[in-house]
Amino acid sequence: MKLSHCAVVAASLLAPALVPGAVAPVRRADAGALERRADELLAGLGSKRLGHVKFENADLETILTQLRASTGWNFVLKRHVLLKAGIDLDTIRSNLDLDDVSVRVVLLLVLEPYGLVAKVEDNVVFVTTKADAAGPPVFALYDVRHLTWQKTDFRGPDLDLRPSGFVESDDRPLYGGETPVTDDPFLDPAHIVDLVKEMVDATWDAEGWSITATKVFLAVQAPRAVHRRIAVALARMAELK
Repeated sequence: MKLSHCAVVAASLLAPALVPGAVAPVRRADAGALERRADELLAGLGSKRLGHVKFENADLETILTQLRASTGWNFVLKRHVLLKAGIDLDTIRSNLDLDDVSVRVVLLLVLEPYGLVAKVEDNVVFVTTKADAAGPPVFALYDVRHLTWQKTDFRGPDLDLRPSGFVESDDRPLYGGETPVTDDPFLDPAHIVDLVKEMVDATWDAEGWSITATKVFLAVQAPRAVHRRIAVALARMAELK
């Protein structure tokens, strides 16, 4: 994998996700400070370069400890989330030997093979699952009637020239009737669900997530970031209808 490609992918994997405190609500001014701090740390992951990185069959705890010593930043492993997801931490090992590389790329190379990501909150870089990094799922309904309506073909008038006194035959009327289009895949709501899953790369089998559809509504339980991408996907489907 080329480092330039890694940096591009890592930028999406390391998007900051800020949440209010669990005990007391965060005031607006405090929330803005937390967001600025997270943005600064996120930018630092891409700009901070390490002269030499070498891991030999290193586990995640060892890697995060070395990164903290090299950068002075906080790296925390969300152990309870990973264990709940059935991830065996003992099987996660990394072998790297790189020169002049950003912290972001190091994290990508270590975490991506195991489906893990880094999530920035306040001044902490958490290592967790993609589903956890996306945030808690919320429910939303999308009107999909503009996709599931049935098209109809109309046969226009025959433009052939007719001789004087021509009488239209019953088996070849001058004007055709209406013919419903039955081969439109959007008639099946399941096709919309499949397209959303194909167009929106997300952890659809994560706990608490769901997606179903009828000919009227698409019902989705997913994180807010995923909902934003679903809206874009539905708009693109409408262009295909």
